[in-house]
Amino acid sequence: MDVNPIVLLGAVIYFAIIFLIGWYSRKASMDASDYYVAGRKIGPFVNGSALAATYFSPASFLGLPAFIFILGYPFWWALVGIIGGMPIATLLTAAPLRKYAPTSFTDYYADRYDSKWLRLVAGIPTLIGGLAYVVLSIVGTALFLLAILKLNFVASVILATVVVFLYIYYGGMVATTFSTAFQGIAMTIGSVVAAVYVITHYGGLNGLTDATLSVSKEFFNMPYVADKPSHALMASWTGVVGFFFVWHFGFSAMPYTVVRFFTTQDIKSARRSVFWAVVIGGLMYCGLIIIGTGARVLIEQLHPLMKTEGIANAVDVLKHMKTAYGVAGATVTDYSMIAAMEALNSPFLLAIVAAGGLAIAMATASGWTMVLNVLLGRDLIGKVFGSKWPEKKPVQCTRMMTVIIMLVCMFAAFNPPALVLDISGAAFIVILCSVGPPLILGIWWTRGTTTAAIVNILVMTVCSTGSWMYAKYKLESYHWFFLSNPDNKISTPHQFYWVFVGFVFFIVLSLITKPNKQEVIKKYSIDLRPDL
Repeated sequence: MDVNPIVLLGAVIYFAIIFLIGWYSRKASMDASDYYVAGRKIGPFVNGSALAATYFSPASFLGLPAFIFILGYPFWWALVGIIGGMPIATLLTAAPLRKYAPTSFTDYYADRYDSKWLRLVAGIPTLIGGLAYVVLSIVGTALFLLAILKLNFVASVILATVVVFLYIYYGGMVATTFSTAFQGIAMTIGSVVAAVYVITHYGGLNGLTDATLSVSKEFFNMPYVADKPSHALMASWTGVVGFFFVWHFGFSAMPYTVVRFFTTQDIKSARRSVFWAVVIGGLMYCGLIIIGTGARVLIEQLHPLMKTEGIANAVDVLKHMKTAYGVAGATVTDYSMIAAMEALNSPFLLAIVAAGGLAIAMATASGWTMVLNVLLGRDLIGKVFGSKWPEKKPVQCTRMMTVIIMLVCMFAAFNPPALVLDISGAAFIVILCSVGPPLILGIWWTRGTTTAAIVNILVMTVCSTGSWMYAKYKLESYHWFFLSNPDNKISTPHQFYWVFVGFVFFIVLSLITKPNKQEVIKKYSIDLRPDL
């Protein structure tokens, strides 16, 4: 398969727009406030589009169609969970945090729990989750560059890292916000246009359904079809419900979405941003459902590699791609969405989808990199360990952190540990069960204590990370309950139960430990609650 000039031109136009945004906004990013939080001048539509692009990530654009490809129709409910959880952020965190108006994600923990060391403690799971997200974003960018340029995977990872690095380095949060807003529109257009192509090809939704069943007879089976569920992980309701809840409340507490509330003009803008994020993200998800549903049949009926000797099905096509381009690990399954688009043999479609894919991958990478470089530079080096460097030269310090983050993540992306959606799910659970309870309950419950916050963050970080890795190496999947009997495994996607355990654990610890000062609770809990 050769490089198509139309697809290449689409990528060039996309990159030109992104670099122009970064270059144009460089002068607006010399001030620390502008560099960190875009001067708090972003309107609701732009911020909402940026929220959608940052939050959904390649885990959505590549990973969700890939998991539908693998698991079938029941995985649709995971998408419902993500969209359903977003409006909750308006009530739980969007308005209170914009009223508080911090600069960094860890500011709230240090203030609410009256200790600078909460910056360090809260920074541990944030760093773990953030690095995981930058890695999966580089992988996503690399896969789309592979589709466009037909490069070796390693070369694609290096190029992806350089591209993402350049426009973050110059523009900071100003460039990141406006380019990410553009990317939010691009990813939605790419998803919807691709879905229209798929539906049109099969003559409507009924035609697509019939075609899907012709190659995947169990695709629409739910857990109650005990003899033939769509997939082993969907053979029980814990699988379906578990995937639903993995991402359900993430919009309220994930650092890379929370910081977007800091950039808005006011509280109303923060609330309205969530509305636009739901609209833009919801349209994209509708498209991704169609793409994931049709991926296997499109590849098996239309992909040019199906004519190659020794290739009998869609999985064989992906294995061929793995060998031909040196794609590492299980990541090649993430290519199923791109392979489905290649099968339709439309350079224009592939150009649109590739631009959308690059948009969402780069948006998430930039959003998380901004969270991490502020965490490492301003928060840890400056606020915790007392260095004056971040205060005197904030942009220089933050740029240096960006260099370090991108280099570390580039090397990890050469051989990613899992599918992009699996990496995303692990990051979600680690963050939500550790820093989620002290954030959400810190605002809405006056009894939350410093001791409970520290212990909960540390214990839940170890438990969620350890059980996820143990399940992988002991039971060969991140999604089985880590203490399951190998002969009778229980489906618990990404060990999602730790989120509920984390909230209960934090409440119990808070009830038996010393309360915070009343003036601190009033200022950082009671006074932040919006009038309902």
